[in-house]
Amino acid sequence: MTYNNLQKSKELLERARKITPLGSQTYSKSYRYFCEGIAPAYIEKGKGCYVWDIDGNQYIDFIAALGPIIIGYSDERVNEAIIKQLEKGIIFSQPSSICIELAEKITQIIPGAEMVRFLKNGSDATFAAVKLARAYTGKEMVAISGYHGMQDWYIGSTINNRGVPKAVSEISKTFTYNNIESLELLFEQYPDKISAVILEPVQGDGPENQFLEKVKEVTQKNNAILIFDEVKSGFYYALGGASEYFNVTPDLTTLGKAIANGMPLSVVAGRRELLELIETEGVFISTTFGDETLSVAAALATISILEQKETYEKIWGLGESLKTGLLNIIKDKGLEEIVTVKGLAPYCGVDFNGYDNLSYLDIASVFQQRMIKSSILTLGLNHICLAQTEENICKYLNATEDALDDIIQVLNKKSTEGILLGGKINPIFKRN
Repeated sequence: MTYNNLQKSKELLERARKITPLGSQTYSKSYRYFCEGIAPAYIEKGKGCYVWDIDGNQYIDFIAALGPIIIGYSDERVNEAIIKQLEKGIIFSQPSSICIELAEKITQIIPGAEMVRFLKNGSDATFAAVKLARAYTGKEMVAISGYHGMQDWYIGSTINNRGVPKAVSEISKTFTYNNIESLELLFEQYPDKISAVILEPVQGDGPENQFLEKVKEVTQKNNAILIFDEVKSGFYYALGGASEYFNVTPDLTTLGKAIANGMPLSVVAGRRELLELIETEGVFISTTFGDETLSVAAALATISILEQKETYEKIWGLGESLKTGLLNIIKDKGLEEIVTVKGLAPYCGVDFNGYDNLSYLDIASVFQQRMIKSSILTLGLNHICLAQTEENICKYLNATEDALDDIIQVLNKKSTEGILLGGKINPIFKRN
């Protein structure tokens, strides 16, 4: 089995690790999430749904920069909007009118959005949403389900909690997605103490048995604020996000990632009486770069493209083709207990279970290695961007067949020796 030449990638990674933790500014883009020595470490450019690594090798990219690239890399329409605004200026000493235009657009398309605040990262938006909920309710505890960024109130509830004050960790409580009883139990255990329920509205295969409706009912009953963290799900399932798709409106919504097709922008949006707290003394939510105009221009262009009639028909159609194909291949190979298909069509793919002495990461690494051999970048679950094609879906499915054959070899040997040639995937967050 031969692989691409990655000499420059290897040299750059060695150089970068001397000055940058993990050689990357983002955990999930670092070598720990890829088969080191097999996967490229650095990307040089992208166009549409393709990227080229620093050594000149081309790949079909199903990672989409962890979700921001919903239209496609270097889309001419988005680029044109950025360049046009660049000629006017990037940021000013007072607000720019283009920010009003985007704020108005968000209130038109996002359910329940009466006012908005622009920020930069998803963590900024979830931080702001929880702060508003605490200020409004006068309560401190937060009920959490999903991934919500790096701020202390969330990360303190995970295994990566070093550096977080114990007092902060103790007021963050987790509940289980699609298990309404786990949320009800938190309110019973901590009566009149929970300020907000924050969750990713789409996890795994999505809500079951009217879960989101029940979460809203329980939250309202206990005088808490419901926050949908749509940093990841926003704009993928519908223009108005998961709240539009599932017809459940929260008190606050956080947006990020896909909103500007790769430019840095996040948003907290929601009920007027909550956002108006920012105008009062004592509630401070402000960033120097919140009204940086290039990202705002990119967001307006991105939303304009997403508003076109055929957009979501294409995203869902491609995703359904991928999902159906994966289910059929896995069944044909008899690997249903080892390889599972997860996610709704716009963000779907495969997940893995351990077998005997093999961990799920052993099997995931073998899968990723073969996909890279087929010039496909994937982390298992895949973002479907508008630039993606049916032809590439077919290539993904063909590569999956080969990857599953490799997995069968590993299962038969009860070892990855001689098959896994690159480094084993070693993510920050691991399953049991």
